[in-house]
Amino acid sequence: MPSLVVIIGFVLVHLFTHFVAFLNAPQKNFLLSLVSGGSIAYVFLHLVPELTHYNEVVEKAHLPFVFEHIHYFAYVLSLLGIAIFYGIDKLNTDSQQKNEDEKNLTRPQKRVFALHIIAFALYNGLIGYLVTYLSGDNIAAYAIYFIVFSFHFIANNRVLHLTHEDLYTKVGRWVLAISVFAGWLINELTPNSELTVAILSAFLTGGVILNIMNDELPDQKKSSFAAFAIGLVAIGGLLQLII
Repeated sequence: MPSLVVIIGFVLVHLFTHFVAFLNAPQKNFLLSLVSGGSIAYVFLHLVPELTHYNEVVEKAHLPFVFEHIHYFAYVLSLLGIAIFYGIDKLNTDSQQKNEDEKNLTRPQKRVFALHIIAFALYNGLIGYLVTYLSGDNIAAYAIYFIVFSFHFIANNRVLHLTHEDLYTKVGRWVLAISVFAGWLINELTPNSELTVAILSAFLTGGVILNIMNDELPDQKKSSFAAFAIGLVAIGGLLQLII
């Protein structure tokens, strides 16, 4: 079962990211530029184009009255994903600054850590839940999904580790590892519908866009356009072959 292999790979990525030495090496900005190029290609050539299909699915469904008259509902869900993760990131930054000013601590408050990890646990759960739908029956698509989201997780986890320090190492990474597996398991054991997949995928697309911009793109002064372009062309080219 290809999806289970991908999920096991994701679990291992979550558990062992903080042991990967190269993330603290001078070459990390080159690698982050490479990864961000590939991730952005995946988002704009695979996830974003699917929003049109998700919107059609939603329009054909009988939603409650309050939602029925919202135009471009799938796109609104993507914007909601961007807004929620932006808000959580802002809350996290403000808490970290407050702790640094008042308590001489370099990490946010524990309740903010809990909120941050819960949000990313749900995010990981969605990625686990949707792996089958976003990859289909194509082994090459599964491989691209694994490559893109593995590096995406590494970038996310690096930020979580730097922000929350030992709280991430002791608790956070285990929560994320369990959540991505739990998402996959829920999909395998429960009935689902095209509408559910459309709503969750649209929301996920927004979250992925925001998190790529936040966690994967290095500072412009330190980034490598060549590496970014290589990642963009490599993943973009592979997607052209399998779409």
